[in-house]
Formats: sequence, C-alpha cells, structure tokens
Amino acid sequence: MNISENPFNEPVPAKALDRRLILVAGVILLASLGSVYAWSFFTRPLQAAYGWSNAQVSIVFSLAVAGLGFSALYTGPLVSKLGGRRLMKRSAKFFVSGYLISALGLYLGSGVIGGAESAFVSWLSFLVLAFGYGVIGGIGLGTGYVTAVSTVAGWFPDRKGFATGMIVMGFGMGALFMSKVFAPFSMKIAGGNVAIAFLFIAAVYAVIMMIACHYIYSPHASIATMQKATVADTYPHKTNARVRLWLVCFLYSVAGLGIISLLSPLMQNLLAANDPSLSPAELAAAGATLIAIASIGNSVGRLFWAWTSDGIGRVNAFIILLGTSALAYLLMPQVSSPLIYSILICYVIACYGGGFGTIPSLISDLFGPKRMSAMHGLVLTGWAVAGLTAPPLFGYMNDTIPEHAANAAYYICAGSLVLSTIIVWTFKGLHRECGLPDKRCP
Repeated sequence: MNISENPFNEPVPAKALDRRLILVAGVILLASLGSVYAWSFFTRPLQAAYGWSNAQVSIVFSLAVAGLGFSALYTGPLVSKLGGRRLMKRSAKFFVSGYLISALGLYLGSGVIGGAESAFVSWLSFLVLAFGYGVIGGIGLGTGYVTAVSTVAGWFPDRKGFATGMIVMGFGMGALFMSKVFAPFSMKIAGGNVAIAFLFIAAVYAVIMMIACHYIYSPHASIATMQKATVADTYPHKTNARVRLWLVCFLYSVAGLGIISLLSPLMQNLLAANDPSLSPAELAAAGATLIAIASIGNSVGRLFWAWTSDGIGRVNAFIILLGTSALAYLLMPQVSSPLIYSILICYVIACYGGGFGTIPSLISDLFGPKRMSAMHGLVLTGWAVAGLTAPPLFGYMNDTIPEHAANAAYYICAGSLVLSTIIVWTFKGLHRECGLPDKRCP
C-alpha cells in the first residue's frame, strides 16, 4: 500500500504500512479506555476509606459515561479536520490526566488537610475525584472512542463490520482485563491505597497509549480506491433519519445498561430462591462470575454481530440481534434455572455489545465515510443519556418495589428493544438507496 502525503501533518512512513498494524494499535488504545467499565471494582475500597455512599460513587461513573457521549459529539466533526493521531494523543492526555487528578483528590481526603470525617474534606476529595475521573477522564474516553473507530474503519472500507467490531471488542475486553488483572495487581502494588493505585495505573496507561498512538495514521488517499463512491456520500438526509438513529442507540442502551446495573443482585436473588442455604459470600461470588462471563459476551458480541453484518447486511443484523434480545427478555420472567437464566443474560449482553459493534458501519453505509465520525459522535449521546437514566431508574425500582423490580426491568428492556427493532426496520429502503453507486463519480 503506497502512503501518500496527507493534510493532517502526520509523519509519513518511509515504507508501505500494513493496515492491520493500525487495527492492532486501535484495539490497544480502546482496551485502555475500556477500563472505565471496571469502575465498580473500586467501589468498596473507596467506601471503606472515605465513607462515601453508593450513590456518590455511582455519580463518578455516570459522569464518565456522560463525558464519553458528549465529548464524542464534539470530537466527531474534528476527526476529518485534525486527523486520527493528533486526536488519539489528545485522548490519551485527557484520560491519563483524569487518573492523576483523581489520585490528587483521594490524597486530599487521606488526612493531609484534615480528617476524612470532616464534611468539607470529604466533599472536596469527592469533587476532585469526580472532576478528574468523570469529567476530564470522560473527555478522554469520548475523544478516543469516536476517533479510533472512525480512523480504523477508514482503513478497512472493504471490511467495515469486521474492523469496527474488532476495535470496539477491545473496549469491552479492556474492562475485563482491568477488573480481573490490572486493578487487583495495582491495588496490591499500592498496598490497598486507591490513590497510589491510580498513580500506577496512570503511569502504565500513559506509556501504553503513547506507544500505540505512534502507530495511528489517518486513512490516506490510496485507500479510497478500495471502495467506489455511493449515493451515501452526498445523500441529503432529513433530520428524522438522524433522530431515528439516535433513538435506536438510546433504546438498546437502555436495555443493556439497565440490566447490567442489576446483574449481580438479579442472579443472587434467583440463586437464593433455588437454594436458600447459600451464604451471602457464595451468592456474591456467583454474581461476580456472571458479570465476568457477561463481559466476555459483550466483547465477543461486538465482533460477532459486526462481522456478521458484512455478510447479511447492517439492517438485517440489527433486526435479528434486537428482535431476538427482546424475545429473550420476555422469556426471563418464566425462567427458574440459574443456568438457562445465565445463558439468556449473556446472550442479551452480547447483542447489546453487537449494537455498538455494528452501528458505526451502519452509519458509514447511510452517511458515507466522510460524515461517519460526526454522525457517530451524535449517536453516542444516546448512549450517554441512557447511562444517566436507565441505571438510576432500575436501581430505584429495586429499592422501592424489590419483589417486582426484576420483571418490570425485563419488560422495560423488551419494550425498548421491540421499539428499536421497528425503527431499524424503517431504514431498509434508505439503506438500499444509499448503497447504490454514485453515477457522478467514475
């Protein structure tokens, strides 16, 4: 592949560049960013050290989710102007800075300016933590997510589903690696001190991400020869097409994030009903195991459904994954077997991940590669809004109507997915039209 000059002031390799190297670099970068999903690992250590409530600790994660969505909205249009490498370096700087500021906040609450029992010290420490991890780190998340997906997709116009599926799978696997390997190791190195653990995590990710950024290049002109221009590149979409895509992302995110927030208690309740002799520790271990397995399903689903969409079409893939997920949720209230329940849960989480793996390629098919990053940023705000609304709603139901919360959650998820399936179906004709060759191009 010949590498020509590009408008982003990026270094041009002296020899042909293997696009698979860029894919690997993108996966590593998103795996680093995906560690945000493992935030719950630090919940109990933070509560034990600083006396914060579940609500306070959850707010930090919600801010990171919102930061991802809304910074992606801002960054999307910049990808085609500033280039992938520059924006990925910006993402790494924000992301690492988020951990550093968070560590500072925790250090302030460790007694250097007063005891943690002081309301002023406690709130100051919490606000700095929330600003660092939630706001600054969230900006890094959104900047990197939309940039990496758009850049890698641009290098694989002939295999968009596979490429975007691989890279967003990295985002999911990063959370599993963080929660099961890196976070426990960091806490061991730090002697259980979360502030020191955050400093260690920041240092490691700074090195990893800067090295990976060295292998990120924006798609060059030679790549364009691999895909003929289609109507999508210039199609005058109406606002309702953008709204419908946003609703699709919002609705399947409500179903995914809502059920993820209750995975452990739902599994524990089912097991306790089947075997009342199980101890709280055994129930908690079972809940943690289901979360880990579901995380793997989330990651694999991102690649499987995106790759499948290369063969059966984006709209068809969405209809199948959303429709079958709705059916699985409708079956859950009737299931009493922990094994069958676990299989259904892992399937719906895999489909939730599949939505994120497939939607970049659907956007590219509808709006063209040049408009993909801006539209992807807009659509991701649907995920951000779902993250701010679904977990609190499901948690409120679990607190106020615990005996009915599970079934209510399943039916809300099923209804959201049915509606999302209907909306996706309305894209069939438009998707077919946007895939036609552009007769104005040779």
